[in-house]
Order: sequence, then structure tokens, then C-alpha cells
Amino acid sequence: MIKTRKSMGGLLAAALMSASLALSGCDDLLKVELPAEMTDEVLGDPAGATLQMNTVVGNFEYAFNDYFWDLAGREDTQEVFARSPGTNRAAFSYASIASSTAGTDWFNEMNTARLFAESLHEKLDKAWTVKQVADRAKYLAITSMYAGAVYSYLGGTMCEMAVDAGPMVKPDEAYTKAEAALTRAITEIQAVTGGDFVMPFGVSTSALNMAYGLRAQLRWQKGDMAGAKLDAEKIPKGFRAFITRESVPDRRNVAYDAGGGGGGAYAEVLGLNDWWKGTNPVTGKAWPTPLPFTGYTYLGILPDGRAVREDGLPIRTQGTNRLPEESTAVADARVTTVLGVISGKGGVSRPTNVRFSGIGDDIPLVNWKEMWLIRAEAEGGQRAIDLVNEIRTNDKMPLVTYASAANATQIKYMIFEERRRALWLEGRFFFTKMKNLDTMWFPRGVGITPEGGLALGGGVRFIMPDTEYQLNPNLTLDSKATGCATNEKPLFNLG
Repeated sequence: MIKTRKSMGGLLAAALMSASLALSGCDDLLKVELPAEMTDEVLGDPAGATLQMNTVVGNFEYAFNDYFWDLAGREDTQEVFARSPGTNRAAFSYASIASSTAGTDWFNEMNTARLFAESLHEKLDKAWTVKQVADRAKYLAITSMYAGAVYSYLGGTMCEMAVDAGPMVKPDEAYTKAEAALTRAITEIQAVTGGDFVMPFGVSTSALNMAYGLRAQLRWQKGDMAGAKLDAEKIPKGFRAFITRESVPDRRNVAYDAGGGGGGAYAEVLGLNDWWKGTNPVTGKAWPTPLPFTGYTYLGILPDGRAVREDGLPIRTQGTNRLPEESTAVADARVTTVLGVISGKGGVSRPTNVRFSGIGDDIPLVNWKEMWLIRAEAEGGQRAIDLVNEIRTNDKMPLVTYASAANATQIKYMIFEERRRALWLEGRFFFTKMKNLDTMWFPRGVGITPEGGLALGGGVRFIMPDTEYQLNPNLTLDSKATGCATNEKPLFNLG
């Protein structure tokens, strides 16, 4: 019988197996059940392959639901005043040690998904035949893809991680593991009869497009623009892959729950940051006031398609620090808020997000719009403008006519702002911030939150929970934040 240990960097694979979620369902529903234990006999029986594959998908989706919401805190989206469902208030405010430590639930469950994926893949590859597991070929590809996604997302957000009580894995090493797994997934998908298949549970209409999209994200994150462009070009317009959500406990969309549409608002959507003062550690210069690329309220677009000014401030339909020409802006319907009474804020009505329309709304994991923006960044010039305008046409927003194809900074800022808006609350703008620390703000332990008055912590990358360093024989507490670059380190000793 397998015993449970609720520590994750990968401490003893067998110990993690019993923390699994057993999932079953039809094409559009993952029903979640939690068994008391999963035995060695069950894990070793090919008859349980579908259960184990479902566990991979279910645990990853459970994790990503919290993961993208914590990333919204580092995207300066909202300030949380009361603990919303699944939300670490400190992660949004960057306050205290908790803002540096990865959310226990998403870190644990993401690693559980990885562990099940790698374990099942090995059995399918080396022991179980198609006679024993009818969908063996598909399951090989699915497990490779989700393992790759875990390595990609943790590599992009953690200072370091560990796999199954092994040595420290730094971000670049995680990216290497991610690329290997996703490339293998693409090969395995192409080996399936027909060269592609529909993912289970309504995750996507094409496993191949999903895998290429995940690899495009990964390659873009690690700076391989040529490779990212090649993958992104394979994604058809309109394609999306999802983290599926349902109207049942532990399957709800946490962003909807925390928004005014969820029956009670817990988080105020932040406006332009004109209150923070400090120095950019990358450039050594004082940050401007207001901060560039901040604020999600009253966003607008000028008739000539301009969404961001030359100083990096967004075009808005109302508020302070606006230029006269902004009076002609139309509202950007992609970043939507509604006034709601914020729990924990004394009944004050504030803007809260309505990005999703229901508790069961699926969360995009791969979005064709991101693929267009990857291509825009890789190609630049007029082609970048054309690609952004394809997104604008789809979203019924004013087309870009203001930008000069020869003005590299103008093109870069256009793409930055389009990412903020077109992919709002999809957990993707954080990676733009990480790739552009000279332009994008993190508080780094300076100041307090504008309304709640909590001390701002370090933010930037996450570190593992302390137990991961204490229980792993290859690590100590002194290992924390040693795997990432100096300007990516969180501040985790704030008293």
C-alpha cells in the first residue's frame, strides 16, 4: 500500500501517487472523485491506464486554475482584500514571504500531474501493449504533452525545482526537459492513425495543434524566437486549447468566483499605478510616474488603433494622466470590469473582473492570438502590424494605422500592450514581464499596496515551499533562489 506525503518537488514518486484525483467523464465533463488510496496493484495494471491518464489531466487542470490566478497578481491585475476561493491574498499584493513561495496547491498538483504523466508514459512505452491499452498511442502523446507543459510553466516561474528528490533543476534545465517532452509528444501524435486526434474532455479539437502551441510558448519564453515562430505558424486562426472548468466543487473557474459575477467580489481590478515610487534595479534609474504597462481599468483604443502611448502608458477612456486625444478613445471590450461591492473592503464598490461569464467557463491554455503575437514579435515591422490587425479585426477593435514599421520601439510597445489586453487573465503577460525586466515593473520589497496597505514583497520568480528544500537530500534552505538570475530573484526574508 502506498503512503501519502504532501510534499511535491518530486519527493518519492510512490508517495505522491496516493494524492491522485481519480477522474472519469464524457467529452465535455471531468467528474472529480478523490479515492482514499491508489494501490500498487492498481498502478501496475494496464486496465487502470485510463484512470491514470485522467489523473494527469485532472491534476494539471486543478493546478493551472490556481496557477494562472496567482500569476495575475504578478501581472498587477488586482488587489485582493479578502481570501477569494483558491486565492492567496499575499500573492496578489506581493506581501510577506507567501508572495515568494509557490502556491502549495498548484505547485503540488502540477508536480503530481507531471509524476503521473512520466510514470504512465514509461509503462505504456516499455511494458504495456496496444492489446492491453487500446488507446496506448494517444495516451503516450497526452502524457508527454502534459509533462512538457509542467516543465515549461514551472521553468518559467520558479527559481528552481527538483524532480523526484533529485538535484536542483534550474529554469534552463526545466526548459530543456520541457522541449524534449513536447517534441516527443508531437512525434507520438503524428504516429497515431490519421496523424492527430481530438483531446478528451473538450480540451481541444486537435492534439497536434495543442502540442505545437505549447512548444511555441516554451520556445518564446526561453528566447528561441525562430523556433517559436515556426511552431506558432502551424496554429490555425481561431484555435484554442483549454483548462476545462465545470460548475462543481474544485472544478470552478477561480477568476469568475472572485469577480463580481461570481456572487461576491473579492478583488479590485487595479488602475494605472501612479502611487509607487522606486528605482529600476535593471537600469539603475528611477521608475517613471505613473508606471508603464500598468492599469486594467477604463482601457481604450484611439481611432488610429493606438492602445499604448510612447511613454508606455495605456490609452484610457477616463481617469487622470490622460492626454487630450484620449477623449476620442473607444472602450476596449476585451478587458471588462463591473462595479461590485468588494468583500473585506467595507462595502465599497470597486471595479472587479468579468473576464469570464460563468463558473464553468474554460480557461484558455493555448490561444491562437498568442501565436499571432509570437509571430509579430519574431517578424517585426509591417508584418507585426498586420498580425496585430488580424487580432483587432477578430475582436472588432480599431485597426492599427498609427505605427511606423521602421520604429522598433513603437512596434515592441504595440505588441506588449496587445498581449496585456488580448490575453488578459490567461496567465501569459507574466512571461512578457519576465522577458523585459528593464521595462516591466516588479515592486521588489518597496512600498505598500494602494488600498490595503500591505507591505509589498519581492515578487518576480517563485521559490518552492520550505519542505522541498528540507526533505530533499540534495538541497538545503540555503539553496532557495540560487537557481535564477540576480534580477529574477524574489525577496523572501522580509521579517
